[in-house]
Amino acid sequence: MATIKAPFNFVPLADKVVFPKWATQISQDIPFSEEISGSIRIEIEAKTPIFVRNGHKPVSDKNSIEYQVLKNSEEFKSFSKTPDESYFIPASSIKGELRHIIEVLAFCKMKTIDNKRYGIRDLNYKKYRDALPCDAIHCGWMTINSNDGTVSITDNGNPYRISHKAIDQRFNSRFCELFGEGKKIKDENRNAKYKYANCSSEVNNVFQFDEYKICPNNAVDPRVGVYFNPEGKIYGRIVFTGQPGDRKPAKLLDRKNNKTYPIDTDELSKEEKEKMDIIKASGKFYEFVFREVENPHTFTFTMEDDLYKDFEFIYKKSDDWKYWKNSGHAIPVFFMLENGRPSSIGLSFLYKLPFKKRMKEYLNDDHNSTTYDLSECLFGTTYKKGSLKGRVQITHAICIDDMPYEEIKPYLAMPKPTYYPIYLEQGNNGKDGYLDDNKSFTTMMDNNVKLKGWKFYPTRLKETTDFSEVEENQEENKNPAIPLGKGSSFCFAIKFHNLKKEELGAILFALTPQPSSCHTIGFGKPYGFGVCSYKVLETVGFEKEKISDYISSFQNYMSSEIPDYLRTPQIKELLLMMNPNQAERLKSPLKYMDLDDFVKCKQHNPQKKEPKYGEYLLPYSQLLKPIEQKAAGPSVYLAEVTLVKGMKKAKLKDGKSLSMVLDMNNKKDRLRVGDVIEVELIKKGKELRFIRKK
Repeated sequence: MATIKAPFNFVPLADKVVFPKWATQISQDIPFSEEISGSIRIEIEAKTPIFVRNGHKPVSDKNSIEYQVLKNSEEFKSFSKTPDESYFIPASSIKGELRHIIEVLAFCKMKTIDNKRYGIRDLNYKKYRDALPCDAIHCGWMTINSNDGTVSITDNGNPYRISHKAIDQRFNSRFCELFGEGKKIKDENRNAKYKYANCSSEVNNVFQFDEYKICPNNAVDPRVGVYFNPEGKIYGRIVFTGQPGDRKPAKLLDRKNNKTYPIDTDELSKEEKEKMDIIKASGKFYEFVFREVENPHTFTFTMEDDLYKDFEFIYKKSDDWKYWKNSGHAIPVFFMLENGRPSSIGLSFLYKLPFKKRMKEYLNDDHNSTTYDLSECLFGTTYKKGSLKGRVQITHAICIDDMPYEEIKPYLAMPKPTYYPIYLEQGNNGKDGYLDDNKSFTTMMDNNVKLKGWKFYPTRLKETTDFSEVEENQEENKNPAIPLGKGSSFCFAIKFHNLKKEELGAILFALTPQPSSCHTIGFGKPYGFGVCSYKVLETVGFEKEKISDYISSFQNYMSSEIPDYLRTPQIKELLLMMNPNQAERLKSPLKYMDLDDFVKCKQHNPQKKEPKYGEYLLPYSQLLKPIEQKAAGPSVYLAEVTLVKGMKKAKLKDGKSLSMVLDMNNKKDRLRVGDVIEVELIKKGKELRFIRKK
């Protein structure tokens, strides 16, 4: 099985979204003919330590001294408190989590998706390299006028290259030493700011150069280099960009013995190089020169233009963007032209290329519809052409019993949605989590893209407390917190008005889909924190004993819209992830990968002597070991409770038998759809007798 892993997984997106037929009839004043209004009081019990951060003054700059002081304060580390110092879970936290579950159960639209245009910079990905041909990339200077909200970019043509060796000789810098072969470069030293800090300020002046072809004997390599010449015909400015990787020296390959040897290619003639089997050196050892152009063509647009907004979003966390944006100078940029206008902008020659679509554009029309789905009918929504007021309100959950727990400092980070082995469907490209040798990854540069689905953190009953291993330069992603311990309990209420029985059934089903189901709330979910159970204490407006009837009404409605509703992949994956007992069957741990593993899992080269096959994240159900059946005699089987035409039946887990009528010999056991039970065959194998819940 593939080694790729994550602390989360996905409920797959359905092609069909269910839109309730009564959505247009919803009113706050005119009740439905069989409307239900009332409330549900619910107890939350923490099955693992739980933490919801206390409210504090927002700080926009996470690198500021103000934020660092706040981060180490008791206010920041404290569980959320009321003015009288009582612990509580904000209603918004409960509502968001409950609505998320209803969106899956009711086949709703994916609305919480971040509708941004992400970018890709993958030097090993051919489609990316092909989309940025060297001879098509222009350079220029970008000026931002915040007073009138305009942005301008000059077109200074194609950039020249200048070697680190030439820079060191001219400015007495140490680039060859800092970024040379065999040097391990720290992450914080890979940006342009570090290079400017390690070079004379004279580098910002205009210099004269002459040009030369970097690879004169290579017809497909268009790169042009320059060298300093006081009488040169080219006037230009040197521009530093980041150092993406460590420099690796050239090696001589001995295929017979499968060994490599270091070699200095500068000492070899062209004829000698052609006779040898040489692995070329890799890594960046050139910077750039922007030609000084008299009256260059200038492109002007606004800060609200998608071109600029996409650029700023893609680079918002970049050290180079922060450096240039606050420098007060024109910003060196690279760009491509389409129909005579820049189509994309970046801060390096091979820059982060924006995808052609925003995230929501990868969803089908149903998910982008303004027709109300069930979650919108319940909780309300707002569109440009209208709004719908919610008929369900949730109160804060006040702590009624708190258990102490020690301070934690977990490392919180996650792969971006652009990490396609995890976030995009890859199942048609391979099996068991590995790509087929003749297939490649699907990325957002392809046409047949399907998002993985709704992200969920699978529940588990044991939290992880080992936060010691943090990647280099990632200490700022540690977040101190003082949770409340396992066994802490809270109480809140759901108040509702003018609901149909199917709508109330959706809420009740979401609260406890199965007896073993748990929810996840708050901070630290990647480490198993925040797992809790919901228990209905009392109801107003309907009888507590009829909860199963309302749930059946919702399930029957969904079954009329979605064939075999309870057996769909969407319901199957959600119920498995909400059952913390399932985590004990996992073949791989729910944890983050090391940074190096993100690169390794994308490597796909089946042509190598030792083939590498790209890895992708499997659905949660495929990460579980098979259930071991108890040795209770040949007549005892595992079955699952199903609903067929309003009648509870059971289907054998081995799939060999059709659903059969259940003979309930123990009337005290209340079964729900989806329960796993032990049964025995009776009446010559035509009926199942219930023995006990699994």
